[in-house]
Amino acid sequence: MIDYYNLDSTGWGSPFLLVPEATNVDIETLNKLKAAKKEDYYLSHSSPLGVPFSNFRNSSSEEQRKMRIDKNRPGSPCFKKFLSMDKEFTDKPICTASREYQNLKIKQLKSQITDVKILEHEIEKVTEKDCLCEGLGASALLKNKTKLSHNLSAVTICPGPNLAYFSDTFSLKQMVDHIYGRLNVLNNLNRPNIFVNELQLYYDYLKKEIEDQFNVITEKKLTYFQTFKNNLLRGIDYYEELVPKIKQNNSDLKNNVRQQLIDLKNSLNLLPQLKIN
Repeated sequence: MIDYYNLDSTGWGSPFLLVPEATNVDIETLNKLKAAKKEDYYLSHSSPLGVPFSNFRNSSSEEQRKMRIDKNRPGSPCFKKFLSMDKEFTDKPICTASREYQNLKIKQLKSQITDVKILEHEIEKVTEKDCLCEGLGASALLKNKTKLSHNLSAVTICPGPNLAYFSDTFSLKQMVDHIYGRLNVLNNLNRPNIFVNELQLYYDYLKKEIEDQFNVITEKKLTYFQTFKNNLLRGIDYYEELVPKIKQNNSDLKNNVRQQLIDLKNSLNLLPQLKIN
């Protein structure tokens, strides 16, 4: 990346969550990350800000969110109110992850939508929002035995999907040695090329967004999806041109990358066709 694109530097982030010297992750969450599978990391719409981010299915905050739904009390008590920005139902802004907002929104949806499948889907989108003000800081407080805010101990943690290829805790020296090629601390999962992994993330996002439309969308949304898909196809063409330039003199590696790109292109072309509402 540095040599070919003349970048000043590249960075590493999520793997340092498994380095206790470098990050504040409580022992329970750390053990869950060590035991996690690839599918435990996913693109989430949990943020009340509406920004998709990589999330961890096995976090205690996810367990707490589902437990509240099962008890018919979706949403979080909103103590800090840092993300209280929505005024759809109230004059004073409230958070879309709050119990107040989610109750009001669910009542509205039930009064407007008669199709059971669509109603369930829309309610899931509402209740997916989770409190970040408490959850993102909980792990550091637990590790350092600091008083928890309102005794809320559920941990929100958002590792990148790259963490799926690491399955242990490491010293800072071990992780740095891995980064610079002096040590290999990866697990045994097959790890695709970085560009293939990136394309896969975009494909998964597009596929889910299309599925969420129930095959009926606006013209604006259709144009967005078509542009997104065309950009990905152009990206695949670009990466196919890069394959011969891979420095490693390894024909199997290059053939694998080519095949993965072909598979992704075929998957893109098989995405469902949409119609304008």
